[in-house]
Amino acid sequence: MAEQLAVGAVVRRGKDVLLVSETLDGDLVWALPGGAVGPGEPLLAKVAQEAGFTAVTAERLLWIARYTAGGAGYEMFGFEVTGVGPHDGSGEWVPLAAAVERLGRMWFAPIREPAVGYLTGRARVATVWTWAALEREPVTVPPVGGVRSA
Repeated sequence: MAEQLAVGAVVRRGKDVLLVSETLDGDLVWALPGGAVGPGEPLLAKVAQEAGFTAVTAERLLWIARYTAGGAGYEMFGFEVTGVGPHDGSGEWVPLAAAVERLGRMWFAPIREPAVGYLTGRARVATVWTWAALEREPVTVPPVGGVRSA
């Protein structure tokens, strides 16, 4: 069982994808809305907060990413969600191709690989991605093109 839960979500508006950004070490980094989920925190509350909606409704589970970082075991759930309530302008709506390109530059594989795999159609819905070590290729179930599978 994971010591820490995290969540990420694909939020769409037509053919656009909502991305959020932050500056790390002087570089602008793009990601999907989400993050670590605290004990007792509703799983999608972090997504709604970062996406700028009152709440979000999960449409389907896209992936589960399992990895270890800083000595802790993580499980990150990726969902496709629909925003509930007015959008507060958080993040940036980006055309699909640009979203794939921006996410593809992300340094953190457990977010980058499942997100890009799903958005490009290489990974099926509900794929499980497991990293024995972050510097290695993940094992995926079911198989994803160009990635080891179990």
